[in-house]
Amino acid sequence: MIKWIFFDLGSTLIDESECAEYRTQELLKQPNAPKRETLEHRMIELASQNRLPYKDAAKEFGLETIKWPKHLEKVYKGVPELLEKLRDKYHLGIIANQSMGTEQRIIQYGIRQYFDIIISSAEVGISKPNLEIFQMALDKSGCIPEETYMIGDRLDNDIEPASQIGMHTIWVKQGSFAYGNLELIQYQPEHIVNNITEILEHL
Repeated sequence: MIKWIFFDLGSTLIDESECAEYRTQELLKQPNAPKRETLEHRMIELASQNRLPYKDAAKEFGLETIKWPKHLEKVYKGVPELLEKLRDKYHLGIIANQSMGTEQRIIQYGIRQYFDIIISSAEVGISKPNLEIFQMALDKSGCIPEETYMIGDRLDNDIEPASQIGMHTIWVKQGSFAYGNLELIQYQPEHIVNNITEILEHL
């Protein structure tokens, strides 16, 4: 019986598309930047290798990366309604690699009230895919892995470690990591959806 559902934040509950576009535009402004088509093609290739599309592409082309523009983040359409439905049946939590101030940002997003546990890498000093951050969530929730789901957009950071520790998993193919390669991971997601609102079909 499932008791808890844990979510990643970026490109899972939070739409980062404007952030990604802004950073791409900033790369393209640099003197040695390739054409947009070339850069985007390489970023997709890197994502399909389960690598970091933005950072690794910038490094390959000798471009300078810029700070993540958090002010451009927004909640995906349908997320508050989704969380409202899930909250009636499950406890909800967050396990995310985030900078300091995660809870305050979630308050600003208008979704803080839905979560019983918020575990952010910056606050706890452990980052995904380290299994310890998932175990920390399990310890706080007081349940065993088989009673939980982990839902996220990254195969390497969310799906594989959560599966390895025994949690159920749903891969949400949103954002840059939607091009992730299942053949490159050992532990496979139980379910795959193209939109966060589709998870209701599998819970």
